[in-house]
Amino acid sequence: MSGPEPPVDGRSVGELLLDADLTARASLWDPSPEQAKDRARSWGEVAEAAADLWASIPDPSADPSMGRIAELARGLHRTHLRAGWPGPGPGDPHLESIATSLARAAELVQARRHPTAPLSREGNLDADGARTRIMHTLYVATHGAGVALRNHLADLQRRLDARQAIPAGDSLQHARDTMRRLDSAERLAGTYLHGRWPAALAGEHRDHPEQARVAAALARWDLQAHRTLAGPPTTPNLEWIARIQQGFVITTAVVGAAAAHQGQLDPSDVARTRPALTDLEHAWAALAGDLAQLHGRHRVIDPTLLLAGREVQAALREITHQHAGYATPAAMASRADLAHTLGSLRASLTAGVDLAHVTRDALADPDLTVSARAAHAMAVHASAPTTNAAWVDAGSLHQNRDIPLPQPVRSALVDRAEQVITCAVTADSASLGLHRQPITDQPGAPSLGRAHEDRTPPSSTPPPGWGCER
Repeated sequence: MSGPEPPVDGRSVGELLLDADLTARASLWDPSPEQAKDRARSWGEVAEAAADLWASIPDPSADPSMGRIAELARGLHRTHLRAGWPGPGPGDPHLESIATSLARAAELVQARRHPTAPLSREGNLDADGARTRIMHTLYVATHGAGVALRNHLADLQRRLDARQAIPAGDSLQHARDTMRRLDSAERLAGTYLHGRWPAALAGEHRDHPEQARVAAALARWDLQAHRTLAGPPTTPNLEWIARIQQGFVITTAVVGAAAAHQGQLDPSDVARTRPALTDLEHAWAALAGDLAQLHGRHRVIDPTLLLAGREVQAALREITHQHAGYATPAAMASRADLAHTLGSLRASLTAGVDLAHVTRDALADPDLTVSARAAHAMAVHASAPTTNAAWVDAGSLHQNRDIPLPQPVRSALVDRAEQVITCAVTADSASLGLHRQPITDQPGAPSLGRAHEDRTPPSSTPPPGWGCER
């Protein structure tokens, strides 16, 4: 008997390219020396996936820029195999996600387009925008890998200057050579982008969003998150849940601000909601940051949960993003009914209160395991400086085994989750104002229906106050 069908990524080529680009930008946040070898392992996958997708897109000019970078990546891979550096080990989550998105986009392009069919003018503009997006993604990902390598080199140099031994398997020379070759790839990508970024993105094709997509994506996400947390908990699943929750809270604030700008909400209601949303976003981000440090050998996210989260991101970005950043409020309003979208986001804020509780329960589960070295570092930081307790045994620490959460780490994570719960309750209450009627008595404010006096029967009793509508 065959097993269940694997989940299918339903995002379009444009959505995959946008996700890869934004993930590359996210990799620039505080690249640490510890990420350098992981990124050196994964960078070649990004370059290979980018080259495959590039070759799938018609290019009458036959620009060789990507081919030169792909050849550089193949040469660097051969060098790594000969030198044994960076050696076997995990890849970088950001770069692996980028490579997956680009590879999926290449599959879609190759499956849908006849290889010899000519493109229309609009098709050529879209193809040029796609190539620019691909190159920008590779450019930023390469820069992020280079920064991590520079930090790694500085760390090794400090050890040598202090007459300390560098960790086994590290090499100052190999790391420096890799950094220099990545710098060359970055300059090649930058040369192509000069004069094209972000101007070429104006030709990208956009389908009009489906109004029901956001609500369906958020409902599917909430259901799948609960199903996943009903099973054995893992730090990758918990971190992904925290990241998606953080992202849709940010989007709630962005869409709320756009609705207020367009006269669909009272700006004072949006202003009162903003501090609570900011606190909730920070709470989810802090929890996700702690969990990211604790990943053990099992780093795979539940595939169904992963795709449900990516669908949420794509559905929201379809409304909120344009070209190289956020769309204008007018552009957002032209794509979707912002009040309807806020209603879906508001419902997810309410559902997020329960998801925060479930997340806290998962963190308290004794079956949750984490990296021994990361747990040791966090336990030492979280416990009192004078404690003599050994939170991780020496054998597990040496081999970096997956171990149950030490008590100080568990307490710290549960405290983070308690803060998420508190902020989620506050944000849920504060966001009630996002359901109120728009201001229609200001000059230039759009009307969404008949005037209040035209649709309300005369009455000698005063109208109900805010919060009393029935």
